Formats: sequence, C-alpha cells, structure tokens
Amino acid sequence: MTTQTKLDRELIAALSERAGEPAWARERRLAAWNRFVELPVPAYERTRLKDSQFEDFTPSPGAAPAGAWSDLPAGLRAEVGDPTGRALVVHHNGAAVYRQGPGLPEGVIVTDMATALRDHADLVQPYFLTRGEQGLDNKVAALSGALHTGGLFVYVPAGVNLEIPIEYIVYLDAAGAGVADYTIIVAEAGSQLTVLETAVSDAGAAGAARFGLLDLYVGEGARVVCGNVQALADGVQSLVVRRVVPGERAHVDWVAAEFGAGLSVNEMDSRLEGRGSEVRALGVFFAGGQQHLDLELRMIQTGRETASDILVRGVVKDRGRAVYGPYTLIEHDAKDSTGFQRGNTLVLDPEARAYSIPQLHAVEDEVQGAGHAATIGKMDPEQLFYLQARGLNAQQARRLIVDGFFYPVTDHIPVDALKHRVMSLVERKMAT
Repeated sequence: MTTQTKLDRELIAALSERAGEPAWARERRLAAWNRFVELPVPAYERTRLKDSQFEDFTPSPGAAPAGAWSDLPAGLRAEVGDPTGRALVVHHNGAAVYRQGPGLPEGVIVTDMATALRDHADLVQPYFLTRGEQGLDNKVAALSGALHTGGLFVYVPAGVNLEIPIEYIVYLDAAGAGVADYTIIVAEAGSQLTVLETAVSDAGAAGAARFGLLDLYVGEGARVVCGNVQALADGVQSLVVRRVVPGERAHVDWVAAEFGAGLSVNEMDSRLEGRGSEVRALGVFFAGGQQHLDLELRMIQTGRETASDILVRGVVKDRGRAVYGPYTLIEHDAKDSTGFQRGNTLVLDPEARAYSIPQLHAVEDEVQGAGHAATIGKMDPEQLFYLQARGLNAQQARRLIVDGFFYPVTDHIPVDALKHRVMSLVERKMAT
C-alpha cells in the first residue's frame, strides 16, 4: 500500500489504484487534477483565498472501519445522536468507516463512493466527474474530484419515494489533515428523497482542511431536499461546491447551515435548464470568534417557466465575518420565470462584520416576477429593553431575539430533524 503524501499527479493515480477503481475513473480523476493545476485560486468579493489554502495540509491517512456504532469516536457519536432507525453513511478522516440503514425500496442504492465505483460502476459512470459546464473555473471542485477518498453515492429509481432521510456524516479529528469527498446523488424522474450532510470535528482537528464536491442529478418531476450542516471546529477550513441541473418540472430545496470552521466557503450552483424547474435555497449562518463564513448562492435560469428563490438569515458576533453572496441570472428566452432573493444579517457586536452582495440580472423582459432585498442591522435596543423590563436578563433577551430573527427561515426548513439541529446550534453559539 502506498504511503505517498505529496500532493501531485502520482498521488492521485495511487489513490485511484488503491481504491481499485476502473480505468475510466482514474482517467477522469487525473483530468480533474490537470484542471486543478491550471486554475487560479477562486476570487470572491469579500473572501480572499490563497495558494496556501490548497497546499498547507497533509492528505489524510484515513481511519479503520468500525464494526459497530459503539466503535466510532465518542465525539462523533455525541454529535450525531441516537442512530436508531436512521440511514447513515459515516466518513472518518476521509475514509468510509460505517454504514447502517433500514430496508430500502428495491433498486435504491445508498453507499460510499469507493464501494459504488467497485460494485455499481456501470451506474456511476454516466455521472462521475462529467459535469463540465459547471465548475470549470472552480479550483475547489477540481481538487475535490481529483483527491477524494470519501463521498456518498445515492441512486433512487424513477417513481420511488424514499421516505427516510439519507444522512452523510463527515468527521475530522486528525490535526493538519486534508480530506476531499465527492458525492453523487441521482433522483430519477418522479422520485422523491432527502439527503442530509453533517460535517463535524473535535479539537484535535486543528489545521485540518475539508474539500468537497456534490453533484445532484434530478430527473423530470422529481423532488429533492439536500441539506447540509457545517459545524467544524474553529481551526478547520471548509471549501465545498454543490451543483444541480434539475430536469423539467423538478423541484430542489437546498438548505445550508453554516456554524463552524475558521474559514468556510459554501458555493451552491444551480442551473435551471428544465422547463418549469424550481430551486429554493434556504440559508442560515452564525459567525463568532474570528470565523469567516461565506455563503455563495448562484441561480442561472435558462429554461422557460423556471423559478428560483433565495431566503437567508445570519448573525455575526465577536470579531466574526460573514459574506452573503446571492447571484440570480434570468437569461434571454427564460420566459415566464421568477427569481427572488431575500437576505438579512444581524450584527451583535461592534467588531463583527457582515457583507451582503446581492446581484440580480434579468436579460429576459417577459418574466413573472423578480426582485431582491438585503439588510444588515444591529439588535434593536428597544426590543432588548422591552424584554428585560419583563424579567429577562440581557443574555436571555438577546437569545430570544436571535431565535425570533432566524424563525422566518427555520420555519420553512422542510425536515424537522434538520430544523431542530439548526436551532440547537444557534443555542450553542449564543451560549459561547
């Protein structure tokens, strides 16, 4: 088994060989590596990435498989909670270590990416690193596709309603380690499913880096909820790209919850080409300490009668920094489409900073509706006074106002377990 750790073309080939991947998968990995080398570091409006953020880590050695839930690290088990009755795929330091789930409908596949490439290669091949029209200018997507050792593969046949959510856990506890994961989710025509990703780590992961790529394929009339909760430790960086091109009359809900990491960029790229397709993006973020969180939401609408909607609320405190960057483009001939953005950020402390950079471009003039709104403001002192006058102390009053501030977004989260997880993280952030 190779022990090579230098990040280069030879390492990419060695990772593919070690995983026993077919030749076509290795070729696509190497093509992604070539693209990574060629591409410049991504430039965002208020987030400045550096070359070092793609270099200052050691590719993770992975972790040993767990024979039972009790064999997993205690920190991971505490974050995930009771696993009873849940469909879980767990990655520890970039390696698939545990999988469980109740009986799935016939034809449904839920597994880690390495297993999918070995056992379901014919099914994976049409989707594996083939989405060239998206992410050609994104170094994160290219590196994740080339370097991945972990990831999830979900396939739901046409017409199947998968009622139980699929949960994908990314856990880090190795200092200075870099992990990359690549996830493919395929929902055939008329199917329904929910996939929830949780990224967590413990204090031992200082200096670690996570790179991620998710490709979502949604067939005609399918409905998918794809949520992620990022609660990594402050010393970790997280750079993830998520992409979808929904089919005709398909509906996609993105739900992004950004609470952790010292530096995090979550880029969600939606290309609405199918006629009548709809994508809704719900986002919450809470930056404290010296965190820098960036939520980039892109909606490119080329199909007729398409609809996009972005609803985001966030809080910054201490010396935290947060960037909210929505972009909506309604292209020519996307007639009878709609595109809306709403974003609000609450600033709790004088040294905290928030940046809202909404962009809305409607090239087509026959649209049903389009608009954007973004606000950044401080906590209302009159609200604080009112609550304290009725017996709450200052901390309790601030917490109640923050809970109410997030409510317009959390109330729309379509999965109760995800909604409760988000609110528990809000409470945790307010307590620190």
